Amino acid sequence: MRDISSARELAEGRGSAAAFRRIVVGFNERPASRDAVVLAKALSDPDRTDLIVASVRPYWPDLLGREGYRNVVAEDEAWLSRETEKAVGSRPFSTRVVAGGHESGGLKEVAAAEGADLIVVGSTHRGLLGRVMPGTVGERVLDNAPCAVAVAPLGLAEQGLEISTIAVAFDGSNEASVALHLGFELAAQAGARLLVLGAVDLNPDLSGLQTVSPELLDEARMQRHLGEAQKGAPEGVSVETRLLHGAPNHVLPQAAEAADLLILGSRGHYGRARRLFMGSVATQVTRHAPCATLITPSA
Repeated sequence: MRDISSARELAEGRGSAAAFRRIVVGFNERPASRDAVVLAKALSDPDRTDLIVASVRPYWPDLLGREGYRNVVAEDEAWLSRETEKAVGSRPFSTRVVAGGHESGGLKEVAAAEGADLIVVGSTHRGLLGRVMPGTVGERVLDNAPCAVAVAPLGLAEQGLEISTIAVAFDGSNEASVALHLGFELAAQAGARLLVLGAVDLNPDLSGLQTVSPELLDEARMQRHLGEAQKGAPEGVSVETRLLHGAPNHVLPQAAEAADLLILGSRGHYGRARRLFMGSVATQVTRHAPCATLITPSA
């Protein structure tokens, strides 16, 4: 993913690159893999984004022998190409077959080796139709990923996806600013409207202890952040801001019900820059999101 300066260029009419240069999609035999491919296609620019579909296969080269390994990989690459083409049609893509190891680790290795700026995975089959629940593999991919990660809701391949409304959780932090600027780029790329959500967690136990309650101070601060977010929007991108009252992990999913994509920032101060380290709010929202969800790394 490009840095924040690219969003400023976009706002000034100078930026023209795709929001993502290279996307890695995790694929296996489960139907949720097709959901992931559909989401990756929707997030990519067909002319300027490299789409890489990767499958971590349960075999080890030293157990198959050189010739056997070569044959199995060729068969799996052919299968992977056929299945991907069913979801993306004539849209260009490439495939990677990774032998052995854990699926989550293999996807992160491919993303790092390819210089990807987004990994896309599907939800667990135990989730609810139309909602996001990462599952074991998704949770492991989200942990310390080398780039942004998107999770497709269950059943997306059957429902289809046209991104017309993008919601972004914003609190004025550096991590939220990364998410906001990506929202600007994706909204411009997709011709979508942007809904910027700011949450104020009310705590009645603290009210009345000060001349001005903490809630009013937080509300004024959040209103200021939302106003700055709206002013920073690129020309041609329609932005609506909404102030929410309540615990962020509850009110953000509710407010995103009408959105096609929800973007959240991760907590960069928990680790090295440009890595994805999930904070508690992002983790909880991602487990119950009502639409496709994308978590950005730190700045």
